[in-house]
Amino acid sequence: MKRVKLENYQKAVKETVAELRAAGLVVFPSDTVYGLAVDAENQKAVDKLLAFKNRWTGKAISVAVADMTMAKKYVKLNKKAERIYENLLPGPFTVISRGKHKTAKGIEAEDGTLGIRITESKLMMELTRQLGRAITATSANLAGRSPHYSVESFLKTLSKKKMKMIDLIVDGGKLARNKPSTVINTVGKKEILRRGELVTSGGGKSLLSKSEAETKKIAEFLLARENKKNKILVFGLTGDLGAGKTVFARGLAKALGIGERIQSPTFVIYNEYKIDKGKRFLHFDLYRIEREFEMKEIGFLKLFEPKIVACIEWPERMGKKNFEKLKKKVNYVGVRFSYVDEKTRKISW
Repeated sequence: MKRVKLENYQKAVKETVAELRAAGLVVFPSDTVYGLAVDAENQKAVDKLLAFKNRWTGKAISVAVADMTMAKKYVKLNKKAERIYENLLPGPFTVISRGKHKTAKGIEAEDGTLGIRITESKLMMELTRQLGRAITATSANLAGRSPHYSVESFLKTLSKKKMKMIDLIVDGGKLARNKPSTVINTVGKKEILRRGELVTSGGGKSLLSKSEAETKKIAEFLLARENKKNKILVFGLTGDLGAGKTVFARGLAKALGIGERIQSPTFVIYNEYKIDKGKRFLHFDLYRIEREFEMKEIGFLKLFEPKIVACIEWPERMGKKNFEKLKKKVNYVGVRFSYVDEKTRKISW
């Protein structure tokens, strides 16, 4: 059993791809928990994985792919699935669709469905690209056991026989205690089969939150999704009072490395926070703005310079002209907060 540190990234990728091509079983850090990877098209490798996990053929094993194009090699995407792929992936979701029977026996479920993941994990994306095929994305645990967040925790559960079955361990250290991915069924009546950190609402551009922690996770997810574009990034937050706009702003701040102790700018219109390397986070609250000329007094549009991430509560108060000019200048993401019930918020974009 070989072991390589994830910090030696190129070596870790090279050795993992080599093991996958040789029908090896690899323990690796995913975006949620430690996982077990084999080439999903290699029957010898899949048989080894099933034997390791004490798992019977017919209980599905999810796979990771590089993108939607690769996903279509393995599954048939209906309109609902396509919306999820376009709006929520990459992300912590497993999307179940009808399989095309392109994987080795033991990957698809007995009913012919297959769960697909496109993750935000740099390692998983690189492995699928270099291998050119799907890899398994099942958690590193024996059947019926809890997932693991460190290699040491996982190894303590194994017998010597099981340890010998592992060909390579990619050690990413202790992972954050994220929940496993949310499992979304696009072909059956029950949509959410397993609830993870983020839960979709109707398969479109919306997620559900039942707590401040979940609202902050949604903020982190949208920031990671939108911050890849090479433009000034602005989130405009609309919705009822108390629905979670300021909590969302704190989630952005935390993800940017500022910390969560940002103050509401209600009485000063906006607050500015330094991030690093010249980057800044602007947090606006325009609730008390009554006339459009007030925006000129603070030089509103001039504030949006390169290396800015901004969050604007009550953007409708900026006025139509300012809004149109702002949208031409930045990557503007409108986020709406609405109540589903007393404890649940729907966050749409």
